[in-house]
Amino acid sequence: MEYKDITFQRFVTKEEEGMYLTVPFFLDVDASQMEISYEYDKSNSIIDFGLNDAGGEFIGWSGSNRSSIGISERACSEGFFPVPLKQGEWQVLLGAYKVPQEGVTVTYRVRAAIKELKLLKGDIHMHSRGSDGNLTTGELAFLAEKEGLDYIFITDHNNYAHNYELRSTEHVTLIPGVEWTNYRGHAGMLGLKRPFQDFMANSQEKAKEILAKARDAGALVVLNHPFCLDCGWRWGMDFMEYDLVEVWNGGLSIERNHKCLEWWDLQLKAGRKIPVTGGSDFHIIREGSMPGLPCTCVYAMSNSADDILDALKRGRSFLSISPQGPVMTMESSRYLPGDEVEADSSIALLFSNLKKDDTIHLIWADGEEEIICEENTMKVVRCIPDKKYYRVEIRRRLWPGTQRVPVLISNPFYTRGE
Repeated sequence: MEYKDITFQRFVTKEEEGMYLTVPFFLDVDASQMEISYEYDKSNSIIDFGLNDAGGEFIGWSGSNRSSIGISERACSEGFFPVPLKQGEWQVLLGAYKVPQEGVTVTYRVRAAIKELKLLKGDIHMHSRGSDGNLTTGELAFLAEKEGLDYIFITDHNNYAHNYELRSTEHVTLIPGVEWTNYRGHAGMLGLKRPFQDFMANSQEKAKEILAKARDAGALVVLNHPFCLDCGWRWGMDFMEYDLVEVWNGGLSIERNHKCLEWWDLQLKAGRKIPVTGGSDFHIIREGSMPGLPCTCVYAMSNSADDILDALKRGRSFLSISPQGPVMTMESSRYLPGDEVEADSSIALLFSNLKKDDTIHLIWADGEEEIICEENTMKVVRCIPDKKYYRVEIRRRLWPGTQRVPVLISNPFYTRGE
C-alpha cells in the first residue's frame, strides 16, 4: 500500500492561551484511511485536538487525552465521525488550553493510505432479526467475518430500522439495505438508510414510483430472485427502471437461477447493459445456507460503502459460489468487468481455486469457447471479439455424475461502440 505523508507545525504563543485555533492542511490524494498524530512538549503545556473535514464540517474532538486518531469513511476513533476522505483543505482544531511563557511548537503528522484497486468479497442479500432472520446485525457481521467476507448488506423486508444500528468491524463493512417486499415481487434497495417513506403498492404505477424515488435518492435498486415461483418479479421486467438483477440467489433451485441467467443473456444479446449480482438470501444457519453462498466479488478502490456501491453499479464484479470458490483476476487492471473494451484488445484472465474437470466458458453474443481445467489455476489470454460483449462462466459438477452448473459468473466486458 502507498501512503502520502504530510507534516506541518503550528507555533502557539502565550498570548493565544485560552483560544481555539484552526490549523489547515491540504489532502491532495484519494485516500481510503488517514491517521493524524501530534506531539509537543507536554511538560508544561496542554494542547487539545479536534478536526474539521474538507467541507468544513466538524467531525470530532478529543481534548488532549490522546496523541493520534484514525479516520475513514467506514470507521474511526471514538469521539469522531466516519467521513469520506475528500481531497481539499482539512482543518485541525487546536485548543490552546495551557501555553508556557516562551510558547510551544505543535507538530502534526498525517499519513494517508492512497486508494488502490482491491478484490472484495461480499453478500448483498441477508436478513436479520429485524424481519425474518434469527441473528442480530452484530452477529451477522461476526458470522460474515468468519466466512471470509469483506462486506455485507443487511436487507430486511420492508424495514430499515436495522440500518441505524449498523457498525462496521475491523474486517467487514456493513452497508445499509432494504428488501422492498411486495406480493408481486421483491427488490433490494442498497446504500441508503431510509430509501422509502411508504412501501405499500397496490398498482404497477405505484410500484414504479417507489423504485424511482429510491433510485433518485441514491439507492441502487436490484430485482431479487425475479424467476422465483413464490415471490418472483411479476410487475414486468421492462416496465420500471432498476440498476441490477440478482441472477444467482442462494435460496433458489438451480433451475430458477438458470432461467434468470438465460433471460440476462438474451438482454445482453439485445444490446442492454445490465449488471448482475448474487446473494445468499440468508435467514438462519442451516445446511446449505450461510452468508456468502454465493458471494459477489467486486473490484473496488477501497472497502468503503461508496466505493463498493460504485463497483456494483458499474458491474465491476463477478459471482462465485462461496468465498472459497473460483476467483477471476486480470493480469492488468486496464480493463475490468463492466468496462468498454476496444474490439480485438487482448486481455489476460487469471483463474484460481479451480478443480480438475471444471470448465471455463468464454461467452460472447453468438459464440462460446469451452476450456477444460487440468489444474487449480489457469491463465487465459484472449482477444475480445467484436460481438457486443464477452463474459465468463466456470461450470462444475457439484456431485459425481451430475450436470455441470455455474460456480462463477462474470459481468461482461463490453465492446466499445457496440
